[in-house]
Amino acid sequence: MATRNESSTPWIATHPGTILKYELEERGLSQKDFAVLIGMQKSHVSELIKGKRPMTKAIADKIEEKLGISAISLVNLQTQYEYDIKAIEQKDIEEQKALNMLKLYDEIFDVKAVINRATSIYKTGLEKLRYLREVCMLDKPAELKLEVVGMFKKSAKTGQDARMLMTWKILAENKARTQKINGTFDRTEENAVVEELSQALHNNHDVENTVKKILSNRGIAFCIEDKVERASIDGYSYLEQGIPYIILTKRYNRIDNFAFALMHELGHIYLHYLDDNKEKCKLSLPDYNNDSPEEREANEYATNALIPNQEWKKAPRVRLNPINIQREYTAWAEGKGMNKWIVLGRISYETGMYKFRSDETRKIG
Repeated sequence: MATRNESSTPWIATHPGTILKYELEERGLSQKDFAVLIGMQKSHVSELIKGKRPMTKAIADKIEEKLGISAISLVNLQTQYEYDIKAIEQKDIEEQKALNMLKLYDEIFDVKAVINRATSIYKTGLEKLRYLREVCMLDKPAELKLEVVGMFKKSAKTGQDARMLMTWKILAENKARTQKINGTFDRTEENAVVEELSQALHNNHDVENTVKKILSNRGIAFCIEDKVERASIDGYSYLEQGIPYIILTKRYNRIDNFAFALMHELGHIYLHYLDDNKEKCKLSLPDYNNDSPEEREANEYATNALIPNQEWKKAPRVRLNPINIQREYTAWAEGKGMNKWIVLGRISYETGMYKFRSDETRKIG
C-alpha cells in the first residue's frame, strides 16, 4: 500500500478515477471509446472517473491490459483514497468539536482577542484550541468557569466586564510565562527591593526597564500587558512555583499611577501570596481599592513604600486649595528628593482631590 504522512491529514482525497481521466485526455480517448475498449458501460466509466465508483482489482486489471497502467498502483490509489476520506471525515469531526469547545471558552473570555494579540498564525479551530490548551495552559471551560465565579464582583463603574477581565488575565499570565529572571526570590530581601524600586520610581527615568531589571535580579518576574476593552485594570500579581509575578497595564501614562500600582502588587506578594494561596490573587481594579482587607493592606503598603509614613507626617499642612497644595508639596517633594507627582498622587488618594495642573514630568519616564 502507498505510504502516508501520518503527521498531516490531507484536505482533499484523490480518487484513482481522476488519474484515469487525465490518462484518457492525454491519449485522446473519449469515455465512450474507453468503455467499449475495456467492456464497461459508459455510465460506469463516468461514475468511476467522477469518484462515485471504486477502482476494483478487476477494473484495474482491464485498464492495465488495455492502457498499460499498473493495476497495483491503481488499487493502491483506491486504498489510499478510502483511507484519506476517513481521515478527512475524522478531521472534520475534530474541527467541529474544537469549534464547539471554543464557543464554550468564548462565553468565559474573548477568544478572538486572546488569539489575535498573541499570534495571527492559527487559523483552524484545532490550532486555536491547541494554543489555548498548550500555550495558555487553560483548564477545560467548565473548570475555568468555576475559577471565574466569585473572582470579580459586579462593578459600579463601566469598564469592568467580567468576561473581558478574564481575557486580560489570560493574556497577562501568558505573557508573564515568557519572562526571564536573573535572581532567586528571597523574601528576606523585601526592604532592599522596596528601597531600590522607590528610588527608581521617584527618579522616573527609563522606569519600565529599570523596574524590570531590579525585580529580575531579585527573582521577581515583571512585564506590561496592555489592557483590553471594557476591562479597566491597573495590575495583577501572583505566585507560581516559588516565583512572584507582577503584570501592570500602564492604563494611564502617569508615574504616580504606575508607582502606586507596582507597589500595590508588591504588597500583595509580601503580605498575601507567600503562602501560595492562589485564591487570594485578584486583579487590582480601580473601584475595588477598598473592597477587602487584602486590598486595603496592599494600598497601605504602597503608600508607605513610596513615601514612608514617618516622613509623610512631616509634610506641610496646607489649606485645601489645589494651587496652594501643588505649590507647597512640590517644593517639599523636591527638597526631599522625591517625585512631586508621586507626592501629589498620595494627596489625591487620601483626599480625593485630583485637580492638579499636569505637565510633561508626570508621564512615565
